[in-house]
Amino acid sequence: MTSLLNGLETTAQIESPKNLFQRIIGQDPAVSIVQSAVKQRRHVLLCGVPGIGKSMLAKAAYTLLSPPTQEIRLRKNPEQPDRPIVVASQFEGEQQKLDEVSENNFALYVAPDRLPVDVSIKMGFRCSRCGSLSVPSEPSCVDCGATKRCDWTGSDSYHGLFRMLDVVQEPALRTLTSLEDIAGMSYHVTYERYRDNEIAVTRRLLGNNTVSKMEKTAHDERVLVGRNTIRFIRVSGASHVELLGDIKHDPYGSAEALGMAAHLRVIPGAIHEAHEGILYIDEVSALGPHQSHLLTAMQDRSYPISGHNPLGSGAAVRVDNVPCDFILFASCNTENISGILPALRSRIRGYGYEVMLSSWMKKNAENEDKITRFISQTVEEDGKIPHLTRGSVEEVIRVAERMATQLDGQKNALTLRLRELGGLVRIAGDLAVQDDEQLVQTTHVKRAEVLSKGIDMIDLCSQSCKRTEPLNKDYFF
Repeated sequence: MTSLLNGLETTAQIESPKNLFQRIIGQDPAVSIVQSAVKQRRHVLLCGVPGIGKSMLAKAAYTLLSPPTQEIRLRKNPEQPDRPIVVASQFEGEQQKLDEVSENNFALYVAPDRLPVDVSIKMGFRCSRCGSLSVPSEPSCVDCGATKRCDWTGSDSYHGLFRMLDVVQEPALRTLTSLEDIAGMSYHVTYERYRDNEIAVTRRLLGNNTVSKMEKTAHDERVLVGRNTIRFIRVSGASHVELLGDIKHDPYGSAEALGMAAHLRVIPGAIHEAHEGILYIDEVSALGPHQSHLLTAMQDRSYPISGHNPLGSGAAVRVDNVPCDFILFASCNTENISGILPALRSRIRGYGYEVMLSSWMKKNAENEDKITRFISQTVEEDGKIPHLTRGSVEEVIRVAERMATQLDGQKNALTLRLRELGGLVRIAGDLAVQDDEQLVQTTHVKRAEVLSKGIDMIDLCSQSCKRTEPLNKDYFF
């Protein structure tokens, strides 16, 4: 295998891969695990020192997911203003189905083939002779030619009985009401035809006064999580409100004509925005005791949204059963693993993977090529620094070897602390720009190595050299 350095003049000759997984350096075992985890929808805990590619792995994982199929909406609840109703909109091609989540009252928007046979016959969707489906506007079955009951204008006794059950809300709307037992409970079930391919099925528990049909207006319904939103959500772990959502305060609460309706004040949490996607929590141990809420959301795949300020009007509002079926990608530094809730770690191990990322790799021609590609990627991503010459690339590789020795105690190795190594490349590029150079030279990398060290390391270097004066700034600029 020919090394990239053979015949290399500048890093501009190197073409960076478009696939995010191919841009991850030195973490091949972790890449393989993550790809499998996303395919199987497993949770992942990424452990390791800072700057080795944990967040990049999570971003790459998101590229493997299919587009979301659901949109989450909130609907006003006239009977209980502080208990908005959740509506999950399911998209399958051109067909949209709405599942309204509620304890005693719910509605479905279904296709004709999902109706009971007798109902689909009465509403003109299905032929009573052969059972074939067609639109109600067709007067006869397209398969067997039998006359369908489609316009409810006949004079026979069957049509007359059906008209007694049919309530016309508007010219295009037909309604059929029946009694059904569901899970041992009795419901009034209303079938309403909105279009030729969409029927609203509304169920209302007997003895319950909850309104069974909400007005579908812009004021009474809003989108909480849009269908086309990016479902890769990254949170720091520092705020449980950011994670779980909140309810805005209104001095008038949900009072009619004064305050803002409760469903308009709901703020989704990261767990809800990541529904059908990936929730990436950096430094998950920083959540502390709030990790238990994250665990509940992972187990139930739904989590209520309520107000967190006990003095605000939002504390009286609660939205139950908000979907949050996400894949968790959490990260932590090695020393913070003990801060992760044992039950949360158990959940991840039981339904996913714990992955320890490496901080170094062996020094060989193949891995030197990886560092070379990383340098080229860094220049392209930054967009403000020039490319590096072959000599400056070789100097960066020597710095990577020294970092592996100093930070990880590994000889004949190259560091994978790529955030710090990328900082070295950027500083070298800045020095080249200051010198009006078209390419980064070896001297720029050597000067950048000193500048890229933390101030504590510079102080240690000064002490080891027995300096009594600070390092001369003219050495750098």
